[in-house]
Amino acid sequence: MAQENALYAVARIRCHENGLIGRERMARMVQGTANEAMQVLLGAGYGGAAAGDAEQGAAGAEALIAAELRRTYQLVREVSPEPKLTELFLMQADVHNLKVFYKLRLLGGDAAPALMQGGAFDAEALSRMVRDRDYEALPLPLQEALMGLDAASEHAAADPVRVSTALDGAYLTMGYESKNKFAQEYFRAKADFENTLALLRLRAMGAPKEVFTAALLPAGNIEKDVFLKAYEDQEELTAKLLNVGPAGEAIRKAIEGAANAAQQVERARDNYLIRLAGYGRFDQDTVAPIVGYLLAREQEARCIRLVMTAKRNGLPESVITERMRVLYGE
Repeated sequence: MAQENALYAVARIRCHENGLIGRERMARMVQGTANEAMQVLLGAGYGGAAAGDAEQGAAGAEALIAAELRRTYQLVREVSPEPKLTELFLMQADVHNLKVFYKLRLLGGDAAPALMQGGAFDAEALSRMVRDRDYEALPLPLQEALMGLDAASEHAAADPVRVSTALDGAYLTMGYESKNKFAQEYFRAKADFENTLALLRLRAMGAPKEVFTAALLPAGNIEKDVFLKAYEDQEELTAKLLNVGPAGEAIRKAIEGAANAAQQVERARDNYLIRLAGYGRFDQDTVAPIVGYLLAREQEARCIRLVMTAKRNGLPESVITERMRVLYGE
């Protein structure tokens, strides 16, 4: 049950913050073998009760990640004094699952879908909504996006890319419309990074401008016209053109001189957003530390997956270090 007392909620979160893996433990995982990395996780109590049954290797690590994220989502829902705001961040799972179910409806297939946990809606409920075309229970931006996709599918061939763009755009709009300043800043910065990634990837593929225009998400701090100009302009000018708004400098640095600019922008995105979340970490009477803890656990999971995947594939420590993300509070 959600709490009305923010001070109590923050105190609960502070206790759980002590269980975050942190840079020192993560460094030990990077430097050790796959089995040693698992021992670091088990020694930290990562995954809670699931740790007692964890296998070695990637499968065991993934089970621990899933268990720890479940604990995180449950805790956030239990203590949040602003459920509407914390649900906004949790709903990224619902958006992912809606995309999966809608694409399955469009394209068919009987493969078990790869779903995310932690959303505001049960996966079966989302599946039923998509199957029955009954979206009334969803937030209005998602309702409108899905109804628009339904209308478009009656007149055009199935387009999975359009599904992702429409639902991601609706989710960003939910963030923009939030009354919380941090949420607005977070989602606008996220949009700037995602539109930059679309630019880099589609231009590398030689896609026409019309394809890029259709892929653009609702503008964050960088307007649509800026992206369109950057798409058509010389590549060496892209970084300068996109140096707009709070995240502009991070985008510029990620692009300039990068052999793999898209990979660098992905890393810059994750680092920028977790640092943004960390600005309210020491608030005593707001929901900021709760949202920050949620995002911290998700960033931590990305880093653990990176380490364990690299160990499984025999990649050197230098590769892991190059791809590693910043952790909460750094």
